[in-house]
Amino acid sequence: MMKCLFPLFFSLSLSLTAAPTAQRVWTSTAGTTVEASAVSYQKGSVSFKTSAGRVIRVPLEKLVADDQTLLREHFGIVEPKPGEPTSSERAFITDDFPHPVGEASGPIEAGNGSNYYIYIPKTLRKDRPVPLMIYTSAGGGKERVVNRYKLGAELNGWIIASPVESKNGPSHPEGNYKHSKQCFEHLIATLPIDQERIYFSGDSGGGAMAFYNAMRIQSAGIMPFVAYSPENNYKKKHYCYSIGGASDFNRYSTARAAAQYGKRGIHRFVKGGHTNGPEEAGVEGMVWLNGMHLADTRKDSELDDDRLDFESTLINWIKELTEETPHRAYYWCDFLVNHYEIEGKNASLVGPLMKALEKDPNNARYVEGLEALDDFSDKYFTSAQGASSLPRINKALEKLSEKYIGVPYIEMISLELAKPMAKPK
Repeated sequence: MMKCLFPLFFSLSLSLTAAPTAQRVWTSTAGTTVEASAVSYQKGSVSFKTSAGRVIRVPLEKLVADDQTLLREHFGIVEPKPGEPTSSERAFITDDFPHPVGEASGPIEAGNGSNYYIYIPKTLRKDRPVPLMIYTSAGGGKERVVNRYKLGAELNGWIIASPVESKNGPSHPEGNYKHSKQCFEHLIATLPIDQERIYFSGDSGGGAMAFYNAMRIQSAGIMPFVAYSPENNYKKKHYCYSIGGASDFNRYSTARAAAQYGKRGIHRFVKGGHTNGPEEAGVEGMVWLNGMHLADTRKDSELDDDRLDFESTLINWIKELTEETPHRAYYWCDFLVNHYEIEGKNASLVGPLMKALEKDPNNARYVEGLEALDDFSDKYFTSAQGASSLPRINKALEKLSEKYIGVPYIEMISLELAKPMAKPK
């Protein structure tokens, strides 16, 4: 029986996120009590249900310390320490999937001769639809393919899947699309996939399939490697994070494809020819795609928890990057401030990080250099054909390399772009 009503309570309909506690007496910091069962926790408040069926909601901080501790353990509440970013406080999922969490698994039968490998990250939260990235590899889906992008999956809370039978060969592109579609349909039928947040990626011919699939399956964005659009057809509402080898034989078609998306498209160069580059290239592409979508949908309150988790994860990752690659850490601070336009509880944490990183001027020059390389791609590679354009290109590259001497990555890529294109094998 309720002895005295808590302050700040109201009735509401409930969606349970954990088993209710037993009926017991709960005490507020003001000394008031209620006998009830705690049935859910959401956005800093606990919902209680009395034996009479009345539902009240009380801010967790209004309860005495022992009651707070019990409820944090029961609902798996994770709260930030002073100076740490705020997350959604949702509990992590550990055992709600038909496949192992935190490791690659497969091949998984999708039916009609189609199979895929999958990676389900450990950072998924309860009661939340999961974004999906389908990676079509030129050599077909394998365990190592999904493992390559597991850091990106963990940072973003994305499931990664790679169709086995969709690969280079005589069935490109129609037959490959059939396998991709069958795998996609099996994934959304068996897992809690967010169909508004489907992404496509792939390398070479598999990157071409990313463009092809995105035109036929609802998609939020693509991340092709050393690729081209086989149809020269694009959905301009997509985001495109295109990754290309600096001396790749596909570099002109990669540049033209990225340019089709205007401000929604980026062309990031990696060292070498027809290569995916370092794993960090794909990881950063996934973070960029995720951040741009969450920024664009800021009016959608259903994604508020996703935004909090993206922000807290990214801020903690920036702190890790600061030790080894401070230029990358600064880039992501700049991204949060100037592109994602962070606001709310976590915004105040980014400024001090950015200010500390600005002590090395090369960090800011790195961000400037990335924009210069993207502009270079748009200006010189979207229409350049063959050796007749090389003198003009090399003169522009000479200026770039001189301007960014000593800047991590930028100087190296400027010099790499001046090398002869690698020939197809």
